[in-house]
Amino acid sequence: MKYRYVLSSLVLAAAVGGCTSTSDNGKDAPVENFLTRDGNVYIVWKDPAKYSDIESTVWLQSKFEKYLFTELTDELGQEANEHLGKDMQLDLMVTNVDLAGDVQPTFGAGPDDVRVVSDLYPPRIAFDYVLKQNGRVVKQGSENINDMSFLFGIQPITSDPFPYERRILTKWFKETIEPALANK
Repeated sequence: MKYRYVLSSLVLAAAVGGCTSTSDNGKDAPVENFLTRDGNVYIVWKDPAKYSDIESTVWLQSKFEKYLFTELTDELGQEANEHLGKDMQLDLMVTNVDLAGDVQPTFGAGPDDVRVVSDLYPPRIAFDYVLKQNGRVVKQGSENINDMSFLFGIQPITSDPFPYERRILTKWFKETIEPALANK
């Protein structure tokens, strides 16, 4: 019960307070939290500066982060909004993201670094979630999802950004949230 109020208050505080807060390291440096929304899905991206790996290789880091957060929210929203009723809401607070691959320097071969995708660096996302119907909690929990076998099998050729991260989010939704919707 307390968990629901904490997550709901953080979503509300991020929306009302301009998505910033102060850090708890003794300094008054602002900590940026991003709030993204798609239909009935609300995601607070908590303190992205502390995420394991969301490093941009070409773009300005701040623009890359907003693009990443928007793309992943849109993907989860597309899947979730097909199944969630109008009276339902899915709130997530993302606490860590580690994109597939690792950024490597080009050592002067080009102006930008490159992201090398290998099975040594699987995609990982950590978050807390609350599924509500008419304000009542249907399901809640904490997740640390990853896909250690993200490169095995036949990989479709696609121009979609962040395909591995998209896949683990939709897989999580289908395996965790959809069964809860069927049981309500």
